[in-house]
Amino acid sequence: MAHLKALPHPHLPAFASEGGTLRAEGLRAYLLALREVYLPYAPVPPVVLYVLSERDWRARLPHPYGLPFQRSEGGTLALYAPLRYPERLLHRLREVLLSLGPPPGEIPAFLDLNLGHEYAHALQVAWRLRTGARWLDEFFANYLFLLGLERARPELAKHLLSWSAYLSRLSPATRSLSSYERRRGSLESALWFQAQFTLKAQALLEEDGDRLLNAFLEAAPLDRKKGHRLLLALYPELRDWFAAFGLRGAPGSGSALPPGS
Repeated sequence: MAHLKALPHPHLPAFASEGGTLRAEGLRAYLLALREVYLPYAPVPPVVLYVLSERDWRARLPHPYGLPFQRSEGGTLALYAPLRYPERLLHRLREVLLSLGPPPGEIPAFLDLNLGHEYAHALQVAWRLRTGARWLDEFFANYLFLLGLERARPELAKHLLSWSAYLSRLSPATRSLSSYERRRGSLESALWFQAQFTLKAQALLEEDGDRLLNAFLEAAPLDRKKGHRLLLALYPELRDWFAAFGLRGAPGSGSALPPGS
């Protein structure tokens, strides 16, 4: 790509804006550690990593600059991370977290950590585990990410869980799964949901390890109904847990699972 530094690799090729080579290599090393955990389960295809300046990002992408994300491009799986987190994004996050007191770490490091969550989304696509239900795909991505992190970088898994416990104390006005499915909600709501999903994923992993991953892979390809049915067949107690998201004060009126699930 013009103006980007190419960093070849058979499994995680990277492209970096000027000044981004060391950052791209560091993020790639992190993702490659996760890859080693996932390899025994199913073939892991190449995933391209882009580390972009705001100028290069805006020239190529319609998404707001800042948060890492994953997308598929003509059969190619790609991850995008900013060269630097813009101060406007960090300011928004600090405002959301203000009521909780000091966070358990630096915000940019937490955002970098969650690039692994986006890598999990790439594997969902490759392994035909995307269901089309946002809540289910996000929940499983958190599970898959935490599974990989606990085995590859247990010290980072503890850090993620510390952040999740911290963020679970937020009190967003929008906290029903139906609203989440419609992408209605604030940054506070999005952070709260991700925290709840991660903490529940931890409980499932502690209960019986990789059972859910193996069951999903065996049932692939998944769709909304198939994935939902399988998840609740394995863990029927999750129905009440998900349905309780509409209550203020804890997961656990609310809204039951979104229509069509």
